[in-house]
Amino acid sequence: MPILPQSAKKILSRLQQTTSSPTPTLPTTHSSLSDITLFNHLPEEEKNAAIAKLQRLASEQPGSTTPAPPRRRRFNWKIFAMVFLGLGFVTFAIVASVALAVDNDKDPDLVSKLRLANTNLDRMKLLPDDSDWFFDFTKQDKYTFSPGGVINANAATFPATVGQGMTMAMLNLGPCSMLPPHIHPRATNFVVAISGTTRTFMINENGARTVTEVLKPGQMTIFPQASVHSMMNIGCENAQLVSALNSDDTGTTNLANAFFSLPGNITNTIIGGGLNAQNILGRVPAVGTGSNYGPDECRAACAAQGKMIKREW
Repeated sequence: MPILPQSAKKILSRLQQTTSSPTPTLPTTHSSLSDITLFNHLPEEEKNAAIAKLQRLASEQPGSTTPAPPRRRRFNWKIFAMVFLGLGFVTFAIVASVALAVDNDKDPDLVSKLRLANTNLDRMKLLPDDSDWFFDFTKQDKYTFSPGGVINANAATFPATVGQGMTMAMLNLGPCSMLPPHIHPRATNFVVAISGTTRTFMINENGARTVTEVLKPGQMTIFPQASVHSMMNIGCENAQLVSALNSDDTGTTNLANAFFSLPGNITNTIIGGGLNAQNILGRVPAVGTGSNYGPDECRAACAAQGKMIKREW
């Protein structure tokens, strides 16, 4: 015979005093506590019902420590949707920034075959259509002036360039936008200004002076292979330049992104201590489309003149 807790016995006694009509789960035909304690004589279904009711009533008693049955929480679709969309947006942002950081192969299999072709005629057979020889800079993902973009026609984006020893790039710079300091490890860079006013900087190697130019339409400069170079649109209108490089796979390394990604014991030592290089890395703009927004002072001055032009062509 099970032993009932003291609180349950009190409740049974209270039930005897307050129940005026029979219930389907706890019969009231018993006249004394001794009758009620013959718990094992009840059918199994009534036992379970009685225990459930006793527990519920016990939880309602003052000072009772018996926990009430937990309430089921309703599924909140609004919260789920907000979290799902938020995570989706963050994921999309991360994937997009990685996808734009480098030129992804348009057709890796075709590029491999072109590199292995024995003769030029074999190469021509791999590019049988007129469309294989056509490239539209304005239709590429990086074609923007907000803040700008570097659009490359190279082995990755335009397979017909494979084996030609050339990359052609279109450089778009919105007002005050810049290409951060970078190098091309496998190519020399000839840059011609098409529109706007662009200031350029180039350092060929350790010990060499910094070469600075201001390019207007029809003017050019040269960035030798692996030299550090940078440029900024110093006007309040869009600037556009064309760049010719002597490799179909030039490579690009942004100096700030590379330097501040090194271990802290290296970067902190080089910059003389006192700064947390890893914190600086978090503020260095991602490679993105190749261009970054320039100084706030320049942008504010252009905005004050009402000249923040953002045309897409």
